[in-house]
Amino acid sequence: MKSWLLLVAAFLLWPSCSSQNACEEPDKIDFGEIVSTEKAKYLENDQVQYRCNPGYVLEGPEWIQCKGQEWTLHPPKCLAPCSITRQQLATKNLFVFGSQRKARLIQSNHNVQFQCNEGYVLVAPSVRKCFDGYMDFPLCISERGQNCSGPPRIDNGDIISLSEKWYRSGSSVEFRCQMYYAMEDQNRSFCDNGIWTKVPICLDPCVISRTELESQKIDVKDEIDVPENIFVQRGHSIELTCRTGYVLEAYSSQSTFVIQCDGTPSVIPKCKEITCNSPRISNGSFRPQRTLYHDGDLIRILCDSGLTFEPDNGEKVVECTRNGWSPSPKCVNTNFTEPPTVENAEIVDDTMKKYMNGEKINYQCKDGFEISGSSTIVCTENKCSRFPRCKDVRCSSPPEIQNGQIANVIKEKYLPQEKVYYRCNPGYALLGTPFITCLKKHWTQRPGCRAACTASEEYMRAYNIRLKWRNRDKLYSEDGNIVEFECLRGYKPHPNTRSLRANCVDGKFEYPVCIPVCIFSERYFNSSILTFISLVCIYISIYLYALKKIT
Repeated sequence: MKSWLLLVAAFLLWPSCSSQNACEEPDKIDFGEIVSTEKAKYLENDQVQYRCNPGYVLEGPEWIQCKGQEWTLHPPKCLAPCSITRQQLATKNLFVFGSQRKARLIQSNHNVQFQCNEGYVLVAPSVRKCFDGYMDFPLCISERGQNCSGPPRIDNGDIISLSEKWYRSGSSVEFRCQMYYAMEDQNRSFCDNGIWTKVPICLDPCVISRTELESQKIDVKDEIDVPENIFVQRGHSIELTCRTGYVLEAYSSQSTFVIQCDGTPSVIPKCKEITCNSPRISNGSFRPQRTLYHDGDLIRILCDSGLTFEPDNGEKVVECTRNGWSPSPKCVNTNFTEPPTVENAEIVDDTMKKYMNGEKINYQCKDGFEISGSSTIVCTENKCSRFPRCKDVRCSSPPEIQNGQIANVIKEKYLPQEKVYYRCNPGYALLGTPFITCLKKHWTQRPGCRAACTASEEYMRAYNIRLKWRNRDKLYSEDGNIVEFECLRGYKPHPNTRSLRANCVDGKFEYPVCIPVCIFSERYFNSSILTFISLVCIYISIYLYALKKIT
């Protein structure tokens, strides 16, 4: 009964277990589709490919993958093109660069250059970008509109153009922000039929108080004289650093950081003093002893008898740094041994020059050698366990073959799995694999070269045949290959010749036979002469066929 219940439970749980690593159906996208084969269930490592409709541009990954029941990366988005109509261009007195005014579609992230009708001034920039179906058209201002009076003023900025009493429509004035203020929008305002277009705005800089920096033990990097207040222009940044002996409180391994002025209040991080606690040293002590040390403080390490400070820097001192004590103090055993040399082998970790007594040393054989015995030895008091031995498993020079030669450059020794290729002399066909492989000290079976079939001119003349492909002066064919012949002009296949195609068998062709075409008419010969000629043709055919059988 229990076993039956276990089977039922396993059956009920099986679907949930089998779908444990499955992902939900991938999201559809607007103006696009999934082009990969859709599945009823998407399992681990399955991939899905997206494609946008014509005119739309893919933004994001083309492929997403099922990983841990979730799709890696979000599905992409299809960015819409921008449409420009003739009516829009005409209404805004615009042309596409090149004096063209016609409807067109512009793909997202592509640029278009505009120009105004004659008598209009273009408000820069003339090049505009399409992004996801939206494009901001430039403004064309008529030069024949009403004049403007004096231009408007801006906060924290000045007009740098020459001042005039009246301004003609289409003319402009240029603005400049005061020091540390950043300009938003273009730096010009145009007179548009008696009204000035939008003037630029001068954005406030970020202000960092020197008093706050000093309270947090912070300096401006690479600056000696710091003013009372530091001004950072919008969109710019400033690099600050903790004072000597201090590091960032949140990131103790760093002491420099960057403040970006982006319109939000600047957050100044805190710096903390670099300190070290008393080190714990096994098998040794240190001087001077205190409960707390500061950046740059040194202590001397005193190891117990028979032990030495590691790493030995001569003075046996360590320094308090932002990363703790450097180098890390440690007293180690001084009984070292030189690793023994094993012929045709090398130590796996060859960075260590000496090994402590009882420490394991691992060896590996060089290419072409195979280890015999344990690859690890242990040395104690200049006595080592049994050394491994590296046996030579390379192959000697490859064997030669009759009627053939080696295609590679011949060497004295070959590593296991190296191959040597052979080729046969002209007139011979390769029998077997064209290469041999070096195994442990021996080669695999070498190929052979046996005579190939050669189309004989003597036989072809005797049998009234020739090679169908006349551009082949000589013919060497391997066993089993087929060569096609044809009858000479005025001849036809013998009745016992079933085909003009010959097989190469054991280095010989079974040639087809062609006999003369005997076409005579009673118009030219009487019946008795015609009968005689026919008998002669039959005798000739029988003779040729018998000659073929004898040879």
